[in-house]
Amino acid sequence: MIISVQDNLKEIILNLESLGYNVHKFSEGIPSDVYIYKDEELGLSNLTNHVRTPNSGALLINVDNKSMKEILYAINNRTYSPLF
Repeated sequence: MIISVQDNLKEIILNLESLGYNVHKFSEGIPSDVYIYKDEELGLSNLTNHVRTPNSGALLINVDNKSMKEILYAINNRTYSPLF
């Protein structure tokens, strides 16, 4: 799984790398399975300038007000939270 993270979210990048994830910054332009961004800073409309998805699509995770635990849950389950 390839994860791209908004360049200035350094703490998230370091946390994911320490857990063994294949992590890249948006500026690298790597097609990714997951894109992590802060809507407060980037905005969804600007996100499309950075997203290059593989054929299977990509999960977009807005990390505003999310803990690292919630981010990891979203990555591993390809969803934001349990449905029930």
